Amino acid sequence: MTVTCKFTNSVDEVWTVLCDPDFRVERSIALGELTAECDVEEDGKTVKVHMVREVVRELPSVLAKIFNAKQVLEFVESWQPVKNGWQGTLAIDVKGQPVQITANVSLLETADGCEYSVSHRCKAKIPLIGGKVEKFILSQTDSGAVDELDYLKTKFA
Repeated sequence: MTVTCKFTNSVDEVWTVLCDPDFRVERSIALGELTAECDVEEDGKTVKVHMVREVVRELPSVLAKIFNAKQVLEFVESWQPVKNGWQGTLAIDVKGQPVQITANVSLLETADGCEYSVSHRCKAKIPLIGGKVEKFILSQTDSGAVDELDYLKTKFA
């Protein structure tokens, strides 16, 4: 599934907020995460965002036997400018867990502002229940992306 969010603001206005490490930490804490750290590095035309976030998730009983409800997530985003905005990739490492989460991300100009889009993928290396784990993680990741984008919209209200 792809999560999208439309803004009436310009790409530059939204991009400026997305590149603010203080905003990203504030957003994570406001959305109930335990801790968050963020670094943003610009190297020529590439922008890298590195976040480490500590979260607590309510897990279904079958997953609670495998995963700790308290987890450390490491996010690495790599963005490049394109003709009408920014495109990049995202990798999320759930520390100590046999899952890989990746995504394609974009922030592109539209006729009336811009649109942020993220398309997550998950691979769980767990025999027998890997598919269930992947579905659960993707639902949580997509839901979290919606919450983060809704929070970002409040910056422009």
